[in-house]
Amino acid sequence: VVAYNPPALRAFWGPSPSSARAMQVEELKTPAVQDLEALDNEYLEVEKEYNDELSRLNQRFEAQFGVLLSKRNGVLTRQAQPGPLDHLCATRALPGFWRMVLLNSDEFQEDIERHDEPVLDYLTDIVWELLDQSCRDKGFRIRFVFATNPYFSNELLTKEYHYEKKNPYVSDPEVCTKIVASPIDWHTGKNVTVELISKKPKSGRRRVTKPKREEVPRPSFFRRCFRNLGPGEDIPEEELDEEEDHEDPDLMQYLLEDDHEQGVALRDYLIPHAVRWFTGEAIEDDDEGSESEEDAEGSEEDEDEDEDDDEDEAVAAAGRKAVQRQGHVAGHRGGKGPKKKSGKGC
Repeated sequence: VVAYNPPALRAFWGPSPSSARAMQVEELKTPAVQDLEALDNEYLEVEKEYNDELSRLNQRFEAQFGVLLSKRNGVLTRQAQPGPLDHLCATRALPGFWRMVLLNSDEFQEDIERHDEPVLDYLTDIVWELLDQSCRDKGFRIRFVFATNPYFSNELLTKEYHYEKKNPYVSDPEVCTKIVASPIDWHTGKNVTVELISKKPKSGRRRVTKPKREEVPRPSFFRRCFRNLGPGEDIPEEELDEEEDHEDPDLMQYLLEDDHEQGVALRDYLIPHAVRWFTGEAIEDDDEGSESEEDAEGSEEDEDEDEDDDEDEAVAAAGRKAVQRQGHVAGHRGGKGPKKKSGKGC
């Protein structure tokens, strides 16, 4: 029977061209296999029905979530008390609300520089939506809504996380294959992702030329967050190691996964429960980590004390041996040394 033929199974599962594998699959089409495939097709139909029903359920509750989040935005943008700096606050009720949310999150706090913070104060809202409302497996989009500001002309910056399901028989976790971010239209001299550096040109004999100002890239939340990643995209310059002559082939995949984790964090808990990150209530305590560090330091101190005690005991033991050796030598000399002269004459 082919189904129990080990050479045939090894040939099937081993590396072989797709055409040869198709022929081997046909060889395995025994009546039993055909019955099992028919059952599996029925299972796939039920699974599709389940996913469709789950999608409708998600849409119904996400609509309710959206209403609540819209009310939250209304609370944040309403004017609490009129003031001279109201035009600088995107969230007038709580100035810098979204800046604090991002700064208090583990996923973004290391990406935000001091020169990014004034720009983030113009962030009015962060929302997310599916790329395809009828299918969650295609990915999602994050929308960063900005008030009118002196830094760039965009009122909306987006990031799209594209998914691709390669194997219909495997329930893969969310696998992001491409990230597309909208470009930022910076106003002249307001681009916080670069730094203006004056370089002194070579002066001629007859006249002195003015120093030239050159834009040099610098770390920024806006540089790292709003960039395209995936097949066909170049590795960002800030991610390249100057000491290595060749490019790491896995670097793009690592950047995709790391960026996708940030997007999922925004989608799943930073956006829904933003106020908890603003107040710091959602920040995880490091008590356990500090306790473990204290325990480690205590154990190191104990080891150092034990080592010191061992050294003291070794020194004491060496001293006792030295005293014993001296006594032994003295006794040895007392028995065989020169005789003392008597006080009497010859």
